[in-house]
Amino acid sequence: MIERELSGTDLCLVMSNGVVDREAYQSLYYLYQPIIGVKALGLYQTFWSEMIPGKTKSQYISHAELGTLLGFSVDEFKEELFKLEGIGLIRTFEARQAAYRYIYQIRVPLAPNTFLNDGVLSSLLFYRVGEIRFRSLQHRFRTEPLPKNIVDRTVRFDQVFDVKAGLASAHQPKAYAKQERAVYEFDYSFDLEEMKRQTDRFLPRTFYSKAIDHLLVKLAYVTQSNEALMAELLNARFRHEAYLPMTDAEKQERCKQMMLSAKQKLSREKKAKVASLDTIEVGDIEATETMESTHPKHYVAKLRKVKALSERDEELIQQLIIDYEMSSGIVNAAYYYALVIKKDNRFSKNFLLSIVDDWKQKGYVTASEALAKTQEQDELISKKQEQKQERARQTVGGRRGRTSNTNGGPNPKWLQEEKAKQQQYEASKKASFEADVPDDEEMERILRELKGN
Repeated sequence: MIERELSGTDLCLVMSNGVVDREAYQSLYYLYQPIIGVKALGLYQTFWSEMIPGKTKSQYISHAELGTLLGFSVDEFKEELFKLEGIGLIRTFEARQAAYRYIYQIRVPLAPNTFLNDGVLSSLLFYRVGEIRFRSLQHRFRTEPLPKNIVDRTVRFDQVFDVKAGLASAHQPKAYAKQERAVYEFDYSFDLEEMKRQTDRFLPRTFYSKAIDHLLVKLAYVTQSNEALMAELLNARFRHEAYLPMTDAEKQERCKQMMLSAKQKLSREKKAKVASLDTIEVGDIEATETMESTHPKHYVAKLRKVKALSERDEELIQQLIIDYEMSSGIVNAAYYYALVIKKDNRFSKNFLLSIVDDWKQKGYVTASEALAKTQEQDELISKKQEQKQERARQTVGGRRGRTSNTNGGPNPKWLQEEKAKQQQYEASKKASFEADVPDDEEMERILRELKGN
């Protein structure tokens, strides 16, 4: 579970850097909603409704007020907010010295064609809605190409509008902020040409495109498949339909399905490669350069001192790279932090995900930056805890000192008076007791009387 301190009394400010048009609403309802759900979509629309007309920000509003509008508790609010953040529709910033605590920046949804061409988002949508609905959505947002044998007769701007040089220079347009988009890349030494040469018998070169090449490199990176294995999988999947008319989107979807259905083959390939893991040179595991340059599977295997990673670690690494869009350096740094710094060999999945999510929110992009900042934060927390414990020890010690007077100083006047009264009382009790006790002669007389003498 992602941890974040959030209370109903916190004030927040909603801001935007774009406008939701008809195309964006189409993306929201048809593409985003099946993934995030209607509650998260309602929260997104509520954020928009709080915007001041004609402005790009809202008035201050509390989480309790937003929850009342939607019927959400604080926990429900956090859960739906995290969905919006994870899919890129909301960015959250924490203000340190302001009247409000959080800033929620609304981001305009991706255009339908951009969404459907994204490998991660389209795959997630496919699994949520099923193949039939997914094909229907692809058809809905498909753009028809122009007919062939046509001539462009459109006139140019300068043929219609006469703009004077002085008038053009008098107006200086404002530099409007461009909306940020999530971009993630993979650095993997995969020889595409070698793979294509091994598929020439079955697949024509026209089968490949720039988008297909990029997707194949990404899939090879995540599964750590070499050129020969990827060629074998492609031949088995497309040899009977490579010459059929298919769009790039259809090819990409079938490539993803190919990798999902090839788990057994990949498992056999992995077993055959177990012996070769020992031959892979992994440098100093404490050096951030090694973290940046080593694939997480090899680095984590070296950290754990095993020949082959467990299925849990492989799934977790894949999730960090594909879903969280983290670089190899950040993934390796997170494992180093959990296994070496925290010395926790049995850390939970949520623990590692919370670390990476925190780094992502803070914008760390390199292993050295993430580890350095986290170490500073841990040292600050440790120092505060030590100061708190020291204050507690001093407080307890002072109380004991005042009670037992261990410092040897004079007691307070009221304590001396109480002590004198106590001593006087004990002396009077002792005297009264001694007066009631008979002496030896009296005891002998009493004994004689008892004997009848």
